[in-house]
Amino acid sequence: MNREIKFRIWHLDKKKWLTNNDYIGINNFGVVVDDRDDMYNLSLADGCIIQQYTGLKDKNGIPIFEGDIVKYARAKVERIESSKGCFSSKLIELGNEIGEILFIKPSFCLSFEHIRYDDINEMCVAEHRYEVIGNIMETPELIKKP
Repeated sequence: MNREIKFRIWHLDKKKWLTNNDYIGINNFGVVVDDRDDMYNLSLADGCIIQQYTGLKDKNGIPIFEGDIVKYARAKVERIESSKGCFSSKLIELGNEIGEILFIKPSFCLSFEHIRYDDINEMCVAEHRYEVIGNIMETPELIKKP
């Protein structure tokens, strides 16, 4: 499976995303940025936050990044026994929940406020069940903290 590798970078001081219009380079020392106003180096520790693309897009075709806040349409599959030992499956919709996309080595996960950190499950590839509604940098209020 080929997955597009891309990142987005949040500038902590300027409170903005560095976009494709900016030159961005990542090296051993941090991030080199030319944002058309000036050129500078950012330390990975204190100048910026780098977030990786998950390789998935939401139901509207929007790329899903680490740090995104998504609405997830929960569902479960119920196995139903029919006549003569045959089984069929039925999809039961459970409603929407809002969670944050996290990278927990080695995979991307969806974290909900009511789920303990060590119980977080890997993201499923059912892209039609996700909708990006914000991100942790610009709209943190969308996530309810316990």
